[in-house]
Amino acid sequence: MKTNYFTALIFLFSITIWSQEVAKEDYENNGLKGDLRVHDPVMIKAGDSYYVFGTGIAAKKSTDKITWKNDKGVFPKGAVLDWWKKDIPEQKGVLWAPDIHFRNGKYHMYYSVSAWMNFNSSIGYATNVTLDKNNPDYKWEDHGQVISFKNGGEGVNVIDPNVFVNSDGRVWLLYGSYQQGLRLVELNSKTGKLLDEKNPQLIKLTSHLGEGVFLIKGPEYYYIFASRGICCKGNDSNYQIVMGRSKTVEGPYLNKEGESWVEDHYSLFLAGDEQEPGRGHNGFFEENNTTYIVYHAYTRSAEGKSLLNIKPLYMTTDQWPSIEPTSTLFPMDKFQKKVFIGK
Repeated sequence: MKTNYFTALIFLFSITIWSQEVAKEDYENNGLKGDLRVHDPVMIKAGDSYYVFGTGIAAKKSTDKITWKNDKGVFPKGAVLDWWKKDIPEQKGVLWAPDIHFRNGKYHMYYSVSAWMNFNSSIGYATNVTLDKNNPDYKWEDHGQVISFKNGGEGVNVIDPNVFVNSDGRVWLLYGSYQQGLRLVELNSKTGKLLDEKNPQLIKLTSHLGEGVFLIKGPEYYYIFASRGICCKGNDSNYQIVMGRSKTVEGPYLNKEGESWVEDHYSLFLAGDEQEPGRGHNGFFEENNTTYIVYHAYTRSAEGKSLLNIKPLYMTTDQWPSIEPTSTLFPMDKFQKKVFIGK
């Protein structure tokens, strides 16, 4: 697994440089078209527009969820904040795998701060009151570090944040990657930082499994997703998405056989195929009672480049999410829906 991860880091370094520049190639992919090159996508709606953010903290914008074009990113190209450099001296302005949600009148962006071949990683936090770059109030305000390799768990690579807002008002941060796995910690709903700054109470989700973790809530279960396999080798990738579920947000999360994610047991959700050999690092989005999975896929027709995919999510009769159509769309918890629509 270490060999795969180091290979991934090398490729991530190159794609983050690309992702901060305007892609000049347009593609068509599963009904989508335009500037589709992306890595580690998450999606949100603001006003009449949809936004996808990915590694590089670059943005893509659409008015119909079909045709996408590049839009202004969160930080100016080449910017390096003082705390990034102080925390990780090798940091050169390349940021990874963000997450975004809407809460209390603001857009909350959590992002990964790391460096090539460096596991001393941190998660940063920024907010904005609008995503419309033409709005005079458009301004990203950075709030600094949320958690790092120093307090995020021994040996844990503190990247790939996902924030989950529960119906009881509690806010949770999920993060981690290969090496020592995934973790969960509670945030202060007012500050957006750790609930316990001095002694954060970390919950182990996996021992080694996965990266790109994401949590959603259905009628009865919390569902967790992560990616595994080789992610960043174009057509030689075998990236895939796995899943588990729990009755409580703290877990433990179990696979279909009732085995625990803490022991790195999982159920397969989405694997690659001949046309898209690697699929992974997903987010979710909800609108008009339809939940969408948003992910990147290494695409053979695009010479192995990583392209955006957006597909509806369904529910099976035994209450497991499915990308294969069933008679029931995935019924996302009504409280959680609010974080995907900025109003």
